[in-house]
Amino acid sequence: MFQAIRRHRAPESVSSQKRAPEETAKSIRRTPSHGEEIIVSKSQIIRFSRVVDLSQAIGPDTQMFPAYPPPTFTQWTTREVHGFFAEPLFLISHTGTHVDAPFHFEPKGRKLHQMPLDRFIVPGHVLDVRGLPKKGRILPTHLQSSIRTAPRPYRNGDAILLRTGWWERHRGTRAYLFENPGLTRAAANLLLDLGVGLVGIDTANIDHPDDAAYPAHHALLAANVPVIENVANLSALGSSAFFLLALPLNLQGTSGSPIRLVALAE
Repeated sequence: MFQAIRRHRAPESVSSQKRAPEETAKSIRRTPSHGEEIIVSKSQIIRFSRVVDLSQAIGPDTQMFPAYPPPTFTQWTTREVHGFFAEPLFLISHTGTHVDAPFHFEPKGRKLHQMPLDRFIVPGHVLDVRGLPKKGRILPTHLQSSIRTAPRPYRNGDAILLRTGWWERHRGTRAYLFENPGLTRAAANLLLDLGVGLVGIDTANIDHPDDAAYPAHHALLAANVPVIENVANLSALGSSAFFLLALPLNLQGTSGSPIRLVALAE
């Protein structure tokens, strides 16, 4: 399935291609009108009017679990000696808004470079599960309530972003890291039954903070469904339809990567 993208009221456009294992759909370009560039696909056109950044900023003050070091950027070259400025980046692959590959929890799971790239370029949906208390549990009933009132149907492979409101209310506090609502195994299995291809959440940990067995991580990653944590700015999407770009760095052999999570919203 190939998605072409058209942006309203802007001279530029973004195009992307999802490739099935043995076929590639073709796109054609036609003459734009009124200063608009259009890429037309034989299968679908994606329209968007705004780009919403769903990523946390990464720097020395980024909140990290105690097991992880804070990000550090130090000067390595100087303009006086080398003619240019550059810095090495020291950070964990699960820093800020990031994606977990199956290998993060599954010893025989896929590493990041083994995941198909088109898994990270998909239509997205926000499931609103706000209102849960500290250390609340996201149950199937919470998801079903949001699914029933969803403005658009879900398709196999779509991305689900869980909006708990935790980033909006608790970022920068201890509660953000250690008292978040967590997805139960039963709720994770419901998402798998729905056919999701990618699951994100606006907390630092998709699991309940007191559950050291990490049931949601194991359920999703064992099914080759990547997990995105530390999603930000979900309030900016509201009920808009959007196309999600969650591209990780092209890292070889890692269990995850920071991402610049972006929604192309109507």
